[in-house]
Amino acid sequence: MAVRWQFKSFIANKHGIYGAVDLQKLIVKKTGILISLQNVCNYFEKKPKMLRITTIEIICTALECSLSDFFQIAPNEKIKKSDQIKKLSFQNTPHSKRSIKRFPDPDQYKSQS
Repeated sequence: MAVRWQFKSFIANKHGIYGAVDLQKLIVKKTGILISLQNVCNYFEKKPKMLRITTIEIICTALECSLSDFFQIAPNEKIKKSDQIKKLSFQNTPHSKRSIKRFPDPDQYKSQS
């Protein structure tokens, strides 16, 4: 998927905020919740790998915006059928690669009492 994270430019253009400390102060002022300065800096510098929904809600409430204002996801090009990877399952695994060839017969075992 094509992910576009435009948080820094959105904050600068719409709110005139150019630093993480200023954004942190605005969030505390509008919501009463403190997001760590390190996390705010990470949102400014790069696209986050993970973002909690509660954090998104806090940021959007403080900035009076929606997530789509600074974050867009677009689908990738469709995968051709010939390029698709087959799902590995027991049925299409070769017999030589299977760990158990067949289930042992219980009649083969003698009782040890």
